[in-house]
Amino acid sequence: MEEQNVKKPLLKEADLLQLVGKVLAKWKFILKVTICFMLLGLIMALTMIKEYTAQVVVAPESSNSSIMGGGLGSLASMVGLDLGSVGGDDAIYPLLYPDIVQSLPFMSALFDVNVKSQDGMVDTTYFYYADQLQKKNWVGVLKSAPKKAIKGVMKLFSSKKLTGNPAVFDPYNLSEKQMQMIENLSGAVTIFVDKKTNVITLSFTDQDPLIAATMVDTIMYRLQNQITAYRTKKVVDDCAYIEKLYQKSKADYEKAQETYASYVDRNRNVTQERFLVEKERLEADKDLKNTLYTQWAQQLMLAQAKVQEYTPVFVTLKPAAVPAMPSSMRRSMVLILYTFFGGVLAVAYVLLKEPFVDVYRKLFKSKR
Repeated sequence: MEEQNVKKPLLKEADLLQLVGKVLAKWKFILKVTICFMLLGLIMALTMIKEYTAQVVVAPESSNSSIMGGGLGSLASMVGLDLGSVGGDDAIYPLLYPDIVQSLPFMSALFDVNVKSQDGMVDTTYFYYADQLQKKNWVGVLKSAPKKAIKGVMKLFSSKKLTGNPAVFDPYNLSEKQMQMIENLSGAVTIFVDKKTNVITLSFTDQDPLIAATMVDTIMYRLQNQITAYRTKKVVDDCAYIEKLYQKSKADYEKAQETYASYVDRNRNVTQERFLVEKERLEADKDLKNTLYTQWAQQLMLAQAKVQEYTPVFVTLKPAAVPAMPSSMRRSMVLILYTFFGGVLAVAYVLLKEPFVDVYRKLFKSKR
């Protein structure tokens, strides 16, 4: 029984020696393939463009009710749920922030941002920088060449007129080239929102570290402004309307006050009843305007306090900074990976070629 329970090894020693013999017999082939991949890795490493990633981490103020912030919210966060994101009167909650950033209006507005390179050679808009000054990777050019060729052939046989002027950036009428630039810009932006804590992590990748830091700081600033404008729009409009009524009531009260004072000064020594009645009327009108003026002043103070209450607060946990080290893979690591992959691929080909050929022959014979 004990002998039967002993597990047999998956590969016997003879099998291992046979596999090693196959590898050693084809060592020249394996070496050639490995050297070819090493040369390819060397070319990729030397032509690789360095990229830098700047990051900002922000914690937005929670607009949830006290119930959501109590024990029920804590229990929900333990299982990965955010009750505040599915309830409340705030239609734009943090989980929608990535959609806002990746939207076409938001992305197209970023092309007007003025950027400067770290070496001082670039000082222009991001649109011109991305279109004319940004380095192009030859791998990306080769990948896009077949697609461009196919589109060029299709244009020759197509009667549709192209819309959009490549020389003018119009967000409502983009050209094909501008749409591609927006896709590239969208790929450079990464935004992640933690479902439990709502902490926002925003990063931007570019060939220049200063431009990466400038863009990530601008994106976060504009996102905060857009969220603030949305959440405070109604209370700001109400505050503006109340301030208009306050200014009108103030002007009416000052006019009534001036009218009353002028009338009293003109008729200081008059004791007729008609004068006394008119004086009482003007005084009552002045007091009424004063009451309205005081009430609207109080309403204005409350409206201003409400605007402050509805204005969201964003706590910056990690501000934007110019990255010192590139975020792209090191050239030495690229060379090592290509060399390792070439060696593994060559060994796998040597070991798996005969078994696959045998299986194919057996299947082909069984079909006959």
